Amino acid sequence: MNEPGPLKLVEAGSVPVPHQHIYNVLRTLVANGTLVPQDRPLRILDIGCGDGLLMDSLTRLAAAEPGFALEVHGFDIGEQGFASESQLSQTIRLLSARHPDIDWRGRLRIISDGAPWDYPPGFFDAAVSNQVIEHVLDLDALLDNIAAAVRTGGASVHLFPLAHCVQEAHCLVPFAHWIRDFEYRVGWIALMSRLGIGRYRRDRQVLGHTDVRDHARKTAAYIQCWTRYRSFGQIAQACSGRGLALSYHFTKNFFAAKARRMLGLRGARTYRRWTWLGLEWLSFATLRHLSSATLVIRPISYDIGARIAAEKANLPPQSLGVIAA
Repeated sequence: MNEPGPLKLVEAGSVPVPHQHIYNVLRTLVANGTLVPQDRPLRILDIGCGDGLLMDSLTRLAAAEPGFALEVHGFDIGEQGFASESQLSQTIRLLSARHPDIDWRGRLRIISDGAPWDYPPGFFDAAVSNQVIEHVLDLDALLDNIAAAVRTGGASVHLFPLAHCVQEAHCLVPFAHWIRDFEYRVGWIALMSRLGIGRYRRDRQVLGHTDVRDHARKTAAYIQCWTRYRSFGQIAQACSGRGLALSYHFTKNFFAAKARRMLGLRGARTYRRWTWLGLEWLSFATLRHLSSATLVIRPISYDIGARIAAEKANLPPQSLGVIAA
């Protein structure tokens, strides 16, 4: 029996909701003119690509939609996502099996932690990440690399939990990442685990945690060493002065996409970008506490020289004389 083609696979719901959502945001940015395609497929960078499943999903979704072509690249950090060459090879094998006409070895990279991404300036039309930003220790370096690798007029789409989120995203214990005292955090995770809240049973099987206390201590250490939860305001401040525009307006659409999938309804290909300003803010202010937020970061530019010239051109002649003097 022949395997179903890309369109049938997509219609069967085989693409995870976060992947479909990121694709929809890209599709919407193109549809509303925010992201203008060049005379080639949109070149996308998956930041922290890991097992390559997001790259696979984006490629399949684009293949199922005539007229919307993507060229997907990816990298991960050698000390983290691709700890060994064998992990990179495994990702290449998976992608090559599903998309044999693409040279994935030429599209995947291992980058050392803290090193520049070293892509040509403005090489990508867009960048994406799924559950990555909360693990980035040096946000300034990430934003500098985005500003360099993504062209002006491009965009980057990031799905991840902000500091506001009540439930810690990796152990599924509420408030665990809000507790600053390490021993209190261990005690809280242990208590919740005994009450059946969190991922103790799963981590005991998958990670070999021996008992509740061992699970709590190792999970607390993971949160301490490998997560950096930030507020929207902190990220906005870091974008300021770098020529990066920041928007949260697709956060509500992620929840709508999850609800439609749960109800068995067909998901939208594009999103309505805006609602009333007050409702837009209220939805974000509420939903960021419940699950992952969606942030769009866009490199932008402003011609200050043209502004100064225009203002001077409209000054009265006597003012120009004063300036010249």
